[in-house]
Amino acid sequence: MDRSGRYLIQDRSIKILIWLISMSSILLIAWWRIAYATELPRSWDQVDFSLALSRFDLFAMQPHFPGYPYFILGGMLLNKWIGNPALALTFWNGLLMLFSVYPAYAVSRSFLSKTLSMASVALIQSMVFVNVLTIQPMSEAAAVAILWWYLWSLQKAFHREHSFLSIVVASFLFSLLLGVRLSYLPFGVGLLLLLIQRKKQHKSIKSYSSFLLTQIGIAAIFQLIWVGGLAASEGGVAAFLQLAFGFSEGHFEEWGGTAVSASAPLLERISHLILNNIVWTGLSGHALTILLLYLILFMFMIFQGVKSSGRTLREISWFGWAFVAMAFSYFLWALLAQNIDKPRHILPLPGIIVLGFLWIGLRRQGNISTKIMLGLAVMISIQSIVSYSTMKEANDPAAVYQLMNYVEQINEPVIVYTWEETRVMSYNKVSFEHEQIYTYSTFLSDLQYYHKHRVFLTGQVLDGFKKQKISMDSQIKKVKEFHSSTLYDPVYHDIVLYEFLR
Repeated sequence: MDRSGRYLIQDRSIKILIWLISMSSILLIAWWRIAYATELPRSWDQVDFSLALSRFDLFAMQPHFPGYPYFILGGMLLNKWIGNPALALTFWNGLLMLFSVYPAYAVSRSFLSKTLSMASVALIQSMVFVNVLTIQPMSEAAAVAILWWYLWSLQKAFHREHSFLSIVVASFLFSLLLGVRLSYLPFGVGLLLLLIQRKKQHKSIKSYSSFLLTQIGIAAIFQLIWVGGLAASEGGVAAFLQLAFGFSEGHFEEWGGTAVSASAPLLERISHLILNNIVWTGLSGHALTILLLYLILFMFMIFQGVKSSGRTLREISWFGWAFVAMAFSYFLWALLAQNIDKPRHILPLPGIIVLGFLWIGLRRQGNISTKIMLGLAVMISIQSIVSYSTMKEANDPAAVYQLMNYVEQINEPVIVYTWEETRVMSYNKVSFEHEQIYTYSTFLSDLQYYHKHRVFLTGQVLDGFKKQKISMDSQIKKVKEFHSSTLYDPVYHDIVLYEFLR
């Protein structure tokens, strides 16, 4: 056989290898998401979602505003057969993530070969942080899964410039996205650019205005389906708006940790968001090996992009610019309107970043070198292995559960003053007294009701008192420390229990 024949067989073998590794990774990941699904909620938000399956009530924070109705609805349907709210929501995440394989593949196929598109999907599906959030009863993974369908619909709509139905489909999927997670609103920039693109089809302002009004009306109707349902469930529009304004004010002034209210300088927030949340957590999943592999991959993609042509900007389609605009808009949203102490808010960005770098380095290349193929196969394999190892840790006791178990063993009356930990304690119906406390004055007045109890406080409570210029060093004794995974418990992975000395 001549040299060209040998190369053809080798190329075909490499492609078969990539397909086998990619498909095996996707299927194994899907199974592990079921096998290692979280059985008990670990945080305040997870308790909110879990309680909503038995009684949906926004005023009782079951769940908290805006209600995430499509996420909760899916969990309710599955919970009829599963009988465990946390598991039902986690399985719903896993199901939606598995179904997102097709749209992610279809989006990749607009600029990559079939083999590279499948490899890109496997890279995204096997990301450690994606899987950490998929196996928890939170709405982020479900929203990312629907986001891929929305991106797919936008891609189709941008390329079918005379299709009215394609915009309707994109509007519908955008309503599903917001009905799962309202904070994905910045991705509406893509829909806005789609409407702008269609202007060239209309010969007059009147025609274009009529088109805009029709499309905006259709999009509004889709959104009103879930917004109207929520308003009706909470006693009407007035009650719903009151709830919305109350939550939004608290979220942006206290809970959100925004750039306006946070004490950290803006540059420090930007560096934390990029280096810790996106790079270290979102892309590498706290694994140094994966971080190094991504750095090598991205540097190589940039080199390939610079070497291949200087026409990169001219090659970007309308959908490409919309893709960039949506990613940048969401980055700003995550920076200015989300709590950067919770890396889960950046979940859409790592997959988008990976796809963007693959576009830079491998777009429209027919023959990809064996080294690139093998490199992608290695990355998919290592990510899958680390994801498996990390998912196995999902049901290791969280720090708050370790605290609860410790206090349960104290055979005398006890009161524990906590911050958000009390929500998990209430969900598990612990035998000891516990209260959420924010101010020192409230703590002092509350103590009179527990004069026969041993009094404990968590480190978060003491930190809150310190911000009120209250020092209790001479009145407290450290009792025990509890630790769990920073990936699963980004805020409450370290809990210190103190005893108050009367």
